[in-house]
Amino acid sequence: MAKDFSDWFYHSPAWERTRAAYIKYAGGYCERCRREVEQGTRSLADMKPIKIVHHRIYLTPENINDPAISLSFDNLEGVCDEHHNKEHKTGKGKRFCFDKRGRPVPL
Repeated sequence: MAKDFSDWFYHSPAWERTRAAYIKYAGGYCERCRREVEQGTRSLADMKPIKIVHHRIYLTPENINDPAISLSFDNLEGVCDEHHNKEHKTGKGKRFCFDKRGRPVPL
């Protein structure tokens, strides 16, 4: 979920270009769904499209301006809503969703 310190970043042209390029690079389908298909725990028909380009190393105020963290494909993973919600599971329920461009929007 976008935090106050990162809101500007997720609306920046650099992130929007990187996000779009990464989705193409990853083939458009959730990378975790793909791994589950390869492991035999999910059917090919159940693969979902990438909805969120997730940072493996979470962004912080200290690293957000480091392109090796914030914009590098090495730190990105394309995931569906299901897998992103599992990653950021909280007991508070859903507090946000994503618009058609993948930007977080509060509910």
